[in-house]
Amino acid sequence: MQPAENKVDRWGASSAGPESLAVFRQMAASVFDISVEHEEMESCESNFIALLSKQFVLTKASYPHVRLRRFPEIIARSRLDHFVIRLLISGSAAGLAGYQTIEAAAGDVLFIDLSQTLDLQLSAKFGQPSDVSLWIPRARVLAAFSEENALHGLVIEAASPAGAIIGANLKSLNEHIENMTGDEMDAFGSGVLELIARVIAPTLKKTGLSSAPSQLASFVTIRRYIDRNLTSSDLDAATIAKSFGLSRASLYRLFEPVGGIASYIRKTRLDRAFQEVASIEYSNRRIGQIAFSLGFKNISAFNRLFHKVYGLSPREARKQLTDGSSRAIPASTPSSETPFADMLAQIGLP
Repeated sequence: MQPAENKVDRWGASSAGPESLAVFRQMAASVFDISVEHEEMESCESNFIALLSKQFVLTKASYPHVRLRRFPEIIARSRLDHFVIRLLISGSAAGLAGYQTIEAAAGDVLFIDLSQTLDLQLSAKFGQPSDVSLWIPRARVLAAFSEENALHGLVIEAASPAGAIIGANLKSLNEHIENMTGDEMDAFGSGVLELIARVIAPTLKKTGLSSAPSQLASFVTIRRYIDRNLTSSDLDAATIAKSFGLSRASLYRLFEPVGGIASYIRKTRLDRAFQEVASIEYSNRRIGQIAFSLGFKNISAFNRLFHKVYGLSPREARKQLTDGSSRAIPASTPSSETPFADMLAQIGLP
C-alpha cells in the first residue's frame, strides 16, 4: 500500500441544469472570467475532476458552451503564470490568444499561457465541449522549451503526426492517472512534457513564430522583479522604469488595469507581510520588524491597512497560528478562492 503522502490528490464537482454554471465557475473563477448564454444554462451539465501531484495538475472536464477570458486584471489578481496543454475531446475552441486568432476542433491540442490575455469561446454542435488539460508550472516549460512566447495560442491539429502523438499521450495519462501515485504522475508528466517539446520543435521552426515578448509578458516580467525586491527600500516606479528601460508613462499604462504601479507594490508587500505574520517560519520575528522590512514605516497605518484588507489585525492572524487553528489566507491569494486555484498554487513549489 502506498503511503498517503504519495497519493495523487483529487478534487471534483458535477451538476446539471442552472447550477452547472455555478459548478464550472467554482472551478475556474480564479483563473478565468466566465460567461454563458442564458438559454444554455437550463439543459447543460458540468463535470470537473482535477488531480494533483507535486509538479502537475491534470483536469478532465465537460461544461456548457462558455466564453473564457483572461485580461490584465485577472492575470494580476490570480498571480498564476502556468501553461496549459489542452486536448479538445469534443467541441471546438475559437477566439484570441493575445492578438492571435485561433481555431481548434475536436482532437486538436491547444497551448495556453496564463500570463497572457485570452478570449476563448468553447462550443459544440452536438453535446457539450470537453477536454483533458495538463497544467504545468512556468519553470518546467522554460526548462523544456527554448522560447515560451511562441506557445500561446499554438494549435497542433489532430491529423498531424505531432497532434496524434501528443493526443495519444494525454489520453493515456487521463486513462491511468487515478491509479498512479504522485511520483508516478510526476514521472509520466515529465516524460510527456519532454516528448511534446521534441515533437513540436519542427512545427515552431517551420511556422517561424515570433519570439518578441508581448506587453503583457513585460507586465509578468516586472511583476516577478517586484516579488523578488519587496524588501528593497529603492523599489518604486522610478527604479523599475530605469531597470527595464521604460518611461514612467509606459510603466503607469502597463499597471493601470491593476490600480497603478504604487498600489500594486503596496498590495504585494501587504500580501507578503500577511504570509510572514501568519507563518511558523517567521513566528520568532516581531510584527513591527516584518512590516518595516517590507517598507511600511508607520506601524499604526500598517495595522489599519492590514485589518481593512484581511478583516483581522496582524496580532489576530498570528494568534490563529499560535492557537493551532486553521491559518487564515489573504483574500487576494489564489488559494483562498477555489480548491482548484489552490491546487495550481501548489505545483512547482520546492
